[in-house]
Amino acid sequence: MSQRNRFFIPREDKRLGDRYQLIEHLGEGSYGSVWRAERLEDHRIVALKIPREQGAKNEDLAEGERLIGQTAHPNVVGVHWMGRVPPEREWYVIEMDYFASVPLASLLEQGEQGFVTSYAKVLGLYEQVVAGVQFLHGLGMSHGDIKPQNVLVSGDQAKITDFGSSILPEDMYTRTRENGGTILYSAPEIVGTTRRGRSREEIFQADIYSLGVLLYHLVTSCLPHDTLNQVARYAPFPRPREINRSVCPALEEVILRCLARDPTHRWASVADLLAATKRAKRAQLDYVAERTVSIPKPTTTDWSSSAVKLLDESEFLRAENVARQEFQATSDRHAFMLMVSAAVRDGRYFDAKRDFDANLELLSEASPLRRDLRELALKCYLETRDVSRAAELVDTILEEEGASPNLLLKKASILGLQARYAEASEILLGLNRDFPQRPAVLRRLVVVYEQLRDFGKAAAFLKAYQRVAPNDAWATEQREKFTALGFR
Repeated sequence: MSQRNRFFIPREDKRLGDRYQLIEHLGEGSYGSVWRAERLEDHRIVALKIPREQGAKNEDLAEGERLIGQTAHPNVVGVHWMGRVPPEREWYVIEMDYFASVPLASLLEQGEQGFVTSYAKVLGLYEQVVAGVQFLHGLGMSHGDIKPQNVLVSGDQAKITDFGSSILPEDMYTRTRENGGTILYSAPEIVGTTRRGRSREEIFQADIYSLGVLLYHLVTSCLPHDTLNQVARYAPFPRPREINRSVCPALEEVILRCLARDPTHRWASVADLLAATKRAKRAQLDYVAERTVSIPKPTTTDWSSSAVKLLDESEFLRAENVARQEFQATSDRHAFMLMVSAAVRDGRYFDAKRDFDANLELLSEASPLRRDLRELALKCYLETRDVSRAAELVDTILEEEGASPNLLLKKASILGLQARYAEASEILLGLNRDFPQRPAVLRRLVVVYEQLRDFGKAAAFLKAYQRVAPNDAWATEQREKFTALGFR
């Protein structure tokens, strides 16, 4: 592992604030670091996820907030707490259940040595994954990154984990994650894009497609597509029974319906998929009980495979260069999207802005990626404080695509940068009325009313903000300042 990936080095005594004793490093990747730890207040063993982007806002680092306080589900890794660890409040962590297990991906990679060939076992584990996703959808929450690496297995039990790409319909306009899930498991309508601005039905249907890819993989040892371009084009792929003759027709039908290109032709809900899976499991066990482990077909690789792999390894500059070469040669919009996304994930907003400025036609030409390119360009303009360009772009989007909470939030931010605080407050109050208690909105209301010198309202919104973000150090400082001014 490169030095770049070693972003978190624990203290010599392996204490993390006054809350945790670190025990064992479980893994590290582009997302951050995971540790097994003891929670000091009650000596419970937990898993701690320490996100890499510690400089980001708390609201952007949060994962699976809706799970906190929920009754435990047997197929979902529970989330107990998240925030900056006291007393220093330097490190943001997500505290989860510790589940002694191995990723499903590791079992699949080992073939017959790592995974039994019984359909009862395979489909039993898959049913549990679907049940876990059904639980999330029941909370109004998608998963967004369903793949074998995010399924943990211990004996006959499976749990889904890693909610870094999960999204709530009411939050999908206020989160700023660049991570949109793993491309080869993504639905074609969202590959290479973000899910902000999509409806509840659209993001839930994307999960159903990913569940179809997972089941296809489980019964064939292959993926339907090997590259980003194949997924985006929805290139033809073999039916499961063409690869593995032991798959029964009913099980194949379950898979193919999940993988329908048109989301409206997929299963209407995860509950419907779960019921169909149970019926297909019974049919499969009557048809052939033993799963034939096929020899995986050679996978196709192209520029997108290389670029995505480099992104997963946090080799952002190398990923950008691979995508840039493809864009310069072919003008492929997906290559441009990957190119600027790599620069943004690396924090090089000025580099990404230069690429947008040199290819402004991509922000106006009709294409499936235009909305997401505009979102990314707007982020770059705001990060580089090119306020006039940001204002021009957000007004264009509002005129051509209509208002959305995300755009209105950006519009309010731009008005704030232009010192047009009264106009910003009107937009933010409307958002707070339609989407109450959203941290991104409440925090901006605090700032706007402070600038308007209306400290009473600023203090009131700060109190509301602290109820939903109690561990925010910025809010604590603001509270002390307002208290000194006589506003509580």
